[in-house]
Amino acid sequence: MFTKFKRKSLLLLLAVSVIGFNACKKNNSNTEEPAEKNYGLLVSAGTPAASYILNTSNLAGGTLTTAGNGAETSTSIITQKGEYFYGVNANGNLVKFTSSNKTTTVISQVQFNQISWAYYSSFFAWKDDNTLVLFSINQALQFEYATLNVSTMTITASGNISIPKPLTGYYYWGNNAVFLGNKLYISYNVVQDGTNIPLNEIRLASMDFPNVSNVTITTDNRFNQPAHYNLNSPGTFVYNDYAYMLNAPTIWIAGETGGSFSIYRVASGATTVDANYQYEITDRTKEEVSGLFNVGNGKAIVKVIDKSQIASFQDYDKRISSFYIIDVVNKTKTKINIPLSIARPYSNDILIDGDVAYIAASTADGYYVYNYTISTNTVTRGAKLEGVNGVNQLVKYK
Repeated sequence: MFTKFKRKSLLLLLAVSVIGFNACKKNNSNTEEPAEKNYGLLVSAGTPAASYILNTSNLAGGTLTTAGNGAETSTSIITQKGEYFYGVNANGNLVKFTSSNKTTTVISQVQFNQISWAYYSSFFAWKDDNTLVLFSINQALQFEYATLNVSTMTITASGNISIPKPLTGYYYWGNNAVFLGNKLYISYNVVQDGTNIPLNEIRLASMDFPNVSNVTITTDNRFNQPAHYNLNSPGTFVYNDYAYMLNAPTIWIAGETGGSFSIYRVASGATTVDANYQYEITDRTKEEVSGLFNVGNGKAIVKVIDKSQIASFQDYDKRISSFYIIDVVNKTKTKINIPLSIARPYSNDILIDGDVAYIAASTADGYYVYNYTISTNTVTRGAKLEGVNGVNQLVKYK
């Protein structure tokens, strides 16, 4: 019908990043679960690629490998909190499960047909530790939501969001969702069917929650592509009564649009993007920016990618990516001392744990989890990853 089908095929390259695990065991499993399971890595490995969850007590050193570890599945992981992963299995059910280095254990599952969940057009936001809100755009035309109580694994509310469908010849694509105060904000863009080029504007829908009512929609023409695919990489965070969002028109998503790689923000209770704020992170003609990993105090880690090396999505397999810490209040950025790595713009492979950011990076020296101390801006090389094609999620259990 339109670009969503083209992009759906491209996203099959990303699909492994949300594959989880069911209750099965590899025959050659010979590695014991760590005495204390603190961290988990969802990785892809092998040819053809399969997915594994590796658990470890620390990421400061040693070697992690899929040899004898993990279990394969077709369940697609959406998110994780505490001990639990949440995903959609092959039967279309929402599943809550835990994982060890040998098996996974399904805690609960529930039928999930309330919205048109699709990997390429769906996203999520946590309202609180007990409330996971799932979103989709049916046929890229109609926004939908479903509220999940993760304790009882019940859908407590669902339906269409009162965002009018686009005019004929257009569809919705980019999206960011965030809760701030008593409001839910969804930032999205409008794309022209046929050319598949986004309009030079973003839209902001603000609404009351939990009743998802009183929807107000406004437009800002300084931006064109809210950070997309947040099943894989965060694009927003909240600090001091503002929701900060990333505009990221990567070539992967939209081709060359000339749009900026900028931070924009919304004040608590507002219905419009702050007209007096924009932080353009880098030269849009030379570099791209992906991911917005909140480290606290108005700062976040981003991936900065050499745009001169990119002609198509295949070029993101090159070692052309650097890491920076940005300050969205003072509008500054500082490079993190990690060698150039393979650009994985849509991987949730950075974990913030107190004053340390764990950053998985495939460099010329190998695949490592680098340990970045935020307060001192220092880096040490941590756990080595052997036999791993990519890290798709890096999580903390405790």
